[in-house]
Amino acid sequence: MKWLTYVLLSIPVTLFAQDYNEHQRYGAWTFHAHNTTIHGISVGAFPPFDNEPRYVRTNGIRLELPGWGFLAFMGNGSMVRTEVPHEIVNGLNISSGTIDNISYNGVTLALVNQSGTEMNGLAVAGFWQGMGYVNGLQATTFLNEAQRCNGVQAALVNQADSISGLQLGVLNRAEESLKGVQIGLFNHAEEATGVQIGLWNVIDSRSFPFVNW
Repeated sequence: MKWLTYVLLSIPVTLFAQDYNEHQRYGAWTFHAHNTTIHGISVGAFPPFDNEPRYVRTNGIRLELPGWGFLAFMGNGSMVRTEVPHEIVNGLNISSGTIDNISYNGVTLALVNQSGTEMNGLAVAGFWQGMGYVNGLQATTFLNEAQRCNGVQAALVNQADSISGLQLGVLNRAEESLKGVQIGLFNHAEEATGVQIGLWNVIDSRSFPFVNW
């Protein structure tokens, strides 16, 4: 029975690995491929808006010029993505704006807006970005969004369901919980283990100017 249990438990892991490793490309290739790991540079533009997993992994540099990000202003609602990743980027992602179910491990830079399911490292965008899970630094000029953030959000407006770390901006909001520090003019957390520093600070029904905890 032990061998049967081992086989059953290993099937999902094996299938998941095969999804990415069916094809190996070296040098340069397009991230519009399917079931492919690219070692080097992946290039492309305007990934399709569908839920079909591509299972593409880039080990190196991913270039998306242009991307859908510059049209994100026309959208309605949050840019946070929580679906299973279609792509994994281990290294550097550069785009005018990436909007897709992507897991970033390293650095991702967008001229305007960007989104992804997970970011481990550094994410910088010109205007707006939304990530499912953030482990690291999320920085932009106007709006940062995250479902879960372990690290730092820096923008005029920062919003996360829960954050463990620092929110630095004009308006900071933790929809569920704050473990850390909020620094801004207006700070709000549904519940908190930490400190708020700003002109007006709210934790649940407790409101104070300047400092709240």
